[in-house]
This record gives sequence, C-alpha cells and structure tokens, in this order.
Amino acid sequence: MAIEILKQSRASIVGSSVVLAAVLSLSGELSSARAQTPQKMLVGYSSLSATQAVVWLAKEAGSFPRHGLDVELIYVGTGTKMTQAVVAGDIKIGQVGGAAPIAARLRGAEVKIIAVPYNTLALSLMAQTDIRSMADLKGKRIGISRFGSNTDFGMRYLLKKYGIAEREVVLLQFGEAQAIFGALQTGAIQAGILSYPTTAAAIKKGFKELVDYSDIGLEFPNSNVVVTDRFLQSQHDVVRRFLMGFIEGIHRYKTDEAFTKRVMGKYLRLQDQTVLDETYKLFAPKIPKIPYPTPGGFRLALESLSEDPRARTARPEEFYDDGILRALEKEGFIQQLYR
Repeated sequence: MAIEILKQSRASIVGSSVVLAAVLSLSGELSSARAQTPQKMLVGYSSLSATQAVVWLAKEAGSFPRHGLDVELIYVGTGTKMTQAVVAGDIKIGQVGGAAPIAARLRGAEVKIIAVPYNTLALSLMAQTDIRSMADLKGKRIGISRFGSNTDFGMRYLLKKYGIAEREVVLLQFGEAQAIFGALQTGAIQAGILSYPTTAAAIKKGFKELVDYSDIGLEFPNSNVVVTDRFLQSQHDVVRRFLMGFIEGIHRYKTDEAFTKRVMGKYLRLQDQTVLDETYKLFAPKIPKIPYPTPGGFRLALESLSEDPRARTARPEEFYDDGILRALEKEGFIQQLYR
C-alpha cells in the first residue's frame, strides 16, 4: 500500500505531501511500538531459598514489564556457577548467594554487587537427635552445598567459634539443601547446614536444630544481585530499571503475605502451609526495604576468603556499587511504594 501511494505521489505535489505525512506517521507508530516492547533479559538465581525469593516475586507480580523489561528467570545451582555464568555474559544479572562474586573479583573478574537483599546468614545447623552439642560433631560427617558457598563458610565459622579443628570433622558436598536433607534422613551424614524452608521441614521430621545462625547476628552478604562492570556501565539504564522492579518485589515480600507464600510454594514446590507460614514470618521482617550492601558484611565475607592473600588487604568498597540504590532513594522511589 505504501508503494502505491509513492507511485501516485509522482503525479501530484499534494499526493507527495500525503505520502510524507503517512510515512512520518507510520515511522512514529513503529518507533512508539519499539519503545513499548519490553527488553528481553536472562536473569538467574542460585538457590531454592526464601533469601532469593525477591526476584521470583518481582517476576510473578509483573514488576519488570512495568519498567520495560521482559525477564526470563533461570535457576543455576550454587553461587560459584552463577557467578561464572554472569562473568561469561550468559546471564546478564544474577542473584548469587555468599562470597562467590567477591572471590571472583579477587581473582580479577570484573563483577560487581549492586544490591544485597539479605544481609545475614539464613542458615541452621541441623543434626541427628543424638548430637547434643557442637563437641559431639568431632569425627562426624557434615553436609554442605559446595566448598566456597554460604554453607561452607557458615560451618567453618562455627568450627572456629567452638574451637573445633577442621580436620576433626568431614565436610561433604551435596549441592542443594534438599540433597543435604535427604542425606540426613538416610543417616549418610550426622549433621548438615540447611536453609529455609528446608530447615522447617527438617524440624518437622524431628531433627535437632543445633545452631540457628540468625541468633548469632552476623552481618554477611547472604544474597547478592550481581552484574559485570561492563554491563553496569554500558547498560546503566537497564540495570536501574531492573532494580526498580526488584525493589517492588521487596515491597510485595514485606506487605503481601498471601501472595508471597503462593509464589514461594510455586518455586520451591512446597505445599505445606505450616512450613510456608514459618518461612514467611522468619524472612519478611529481615528483608530490608532498600537492599544496600554494607561494609561490615563485606569485611566478614573477605575474612571468609582469608586463604587468598589478596582478601587480607582488599577494601569492602571495591566489591559493590550502590549508586543506583542511593539515587532511587533520593528520588523518593522507595518511599512512594510504602505510602
């Protein structure tokens, strides 16, 4: 049709004016359509845990499309693998547990943490009923997810705190919390580090909660939002829009219990309402409205990596960039959500 109009325009100046107007109008409509088409983005999460539920909530609530993003979520188990995927560019933004991105930056990877939605260890050391104290763990097998993970650091922290040498226990890697729980049930291990809601399921089965890390009060970047330096610089507006959607997910987490439990149940494949109730009550109050990284948390994370000599002289501020969060707070974006 546009070709026919152009042919007619040769015969008439008036016709050419009509064509020009039509072409400009069509061009404007196409530009507008492109502007309204959400930008596709692959975003990962590394743990089936309530500490990483914010990104699920933002996705399910439609927060990302409101900010022009079409987010596809992908699960990549363990923080180390997720960090590698982000560094490689396979995943643009990753939600990563623990010190894995910090360790990667120490080794020269250009990766930055831009938000910390859960800034303490959300773990429990669960044990067989005949294990009554930390001292009873000497000579026993203990399950963790992966070496270098939150569970690994958490277990080594407890061993040091209670004066138990690492050689006096056997740490075994199982990958996911559910696998650790399974090993507890079969008796393959005598204790294991679990996260909620798996912790609640273990308590319900009669296992003993030897240590609840939330009682210790550690400041630690348990859950991090990670990008590469390159992506942060070249796609700054995209990262900003992602964080806007993410912060809306936090708001939903803290203010809509029924929705949050439905989403957790979906992603965790969990239908036990008692476990979901306990999980929500434990985590919702601890999720900060503004997920700022903190120097104290990063100092402890660097301490957990002290075997690397570079960690002993590194400064916490080298590993995170909170500029977008501070700008959003200054603009009143977060405050407006809670009115």
